[in-house]
Amino acid sequence: MMGSSRCPNCGEAIGSGSSFCPTCGASLASTTTYATPTTFSRLVPQFSGNSYIVEQKILALRDTFGIKDRNGNQLAYVKKQLVSFGPKFWYETPNGQRLGEIHGKVLTIRPTYEVYDSQGQLVAQVKKLLKLIGQAWWMEDPTGQEIAKINGNVLAHDYYIQNMDGQPIAQIHKKWVSVRDSYGIEMLNPAFDPYLVLSYAISLDNTEKKDHK
Repeated sequence: MMGSSRCPNCGEAIGSGSSFCPTCGASLASTTTYATPTTFSRLVPQFSGNSYIVEQKILALRDTFGIKDRNGNQLAYVKKQLVSFGPKFWYETPNGQRLGEIHGKVLTIRPTYEVYDSQGQLVAQVKKLLKLIGQAWWMEDPTGQEIAKINGNVLAHDYYIQNMDGQPIAQIHKKWVSVRDSYGIEMLNPAFDPYLVLSYAISLDNTEKKDHK
């Protein structure tokens, strides 16, 4: 779709010189892989809804937690392995199909999580940046373009993921759950991929929880 003026993710009109969509934040670097916007599919089809519950601890399965929809249907498990440079997470369906991975590089001055799809392609990076006052977590596309930021309390699971204009993408909260180690994710911008939001929240939670032990 060389020369197209519409985003392959949300279908909105874009400028010819843009490297990411001003509406949904999607990277436009790989738009040539899509014939038309209608052929676009989610990075992980299992995550196509607007509401998710993340269970951080499944007692019977060490270093494994779950992702459910609001009706309690198990969508995926996320398994964690510690490797030399940091944690490695991978998503699996209940029947064991690999859905994607997160590679954490937390033993650095600037912690980074790389998010991969099921084909092993880098689709986003989550980075913790030190600022003059405090610190901030950003999500970047594979080219390094910032596409999302957060506002709120990560440790309390009470924050928003926003685009770079400050418009809400998703809300992370405890409203739907009573279990201590679970939290809800509510998509507010359906054009933004839920897989990226889930990976964003998991990356933040892993580092913030470790830092406050």
